[in-house]
Amino acid sequence: MPYVLLSALIVVLDQWYKGFVARRLVQVGSSAAFLPGILRLTLVHNYGASWGILAGKTTLLLAVTALVCLGILCAVLLDKPAAPLGKISFAFILGGAVGNALDRFLQGYVIDMFETEFMNFPVFNVADCFITVGAALMCIWVLGDEKKNRLERQEASRLRWEKSREAAKKDAALAEQTRREFDADDDLADR
Repeated sequence: MPYVLLSALIVVLDQWYKGFVARRLVQVGSSAAFLPGILRLTLVHNYGASWGILAGKTTLLLAVTALVCLGILCAVLLDKPAAPLGKISFAFILGGAVGNALDRFLQGYVIDMFETEFMNFPVFNVADCFITVGAALMCIWVLGDEKKNRLERQEASRLRWEKSREAAKKDAALAEQTRREFDADDDLADR
C-alpha cells in the first residue's frame, strides 16, 4: 500500500508542477531560465507519446496507458515484486504514467516543460523523469534479482550434490558393514 501512495504522491507533484509552469509561462513555446546552461523551462503541449510519436492518437495512448497501469497496479497490490526496489520502480512508472494520462484525458495533450540546453533532447516533464528513473531501477532490480536467483540455484545444486555424496557414503558404509557381517557369519559357519 505505501507504494500506491508513492505513486499518488508522484501524480500530485507532476500535476502541481505542470499547473505551476502553465500559469507562469502561459503561452506555448515561451521559456524562462531554470538551471542556466543545463535546463530551461519551455511550455510545450505534446499531443503524442515520447518525442511526439503517435501524435493525435490520444485514445490509443490512453488505452495503452490504462493497460500498463492496470498491470503495474495489480503487480504492486498483489505484492508480486518481492524486493522493495522492484516495488519502488513500479510505483515510479505508475505515478508517471498516470500523471501523463491525466493530461491526455483532461486536455488532450501532455504538458512538457524541461528543455535541455547542453544537448538537443525532446522537452520532458516531471512524470517523464519518474518513468525514466523507474525503468532504470527496474533494470537494476531485474538484473540483481537474476544474479540472486542464479546464486540460489548454484547453492541448491551444491546442497543436492553434498546430500547425494553423503547418501553414497552411507550406502558404501552399509554395504561394507553387510559384507563384514556376511564374512563373519561365513567364518562361523566354517567352524
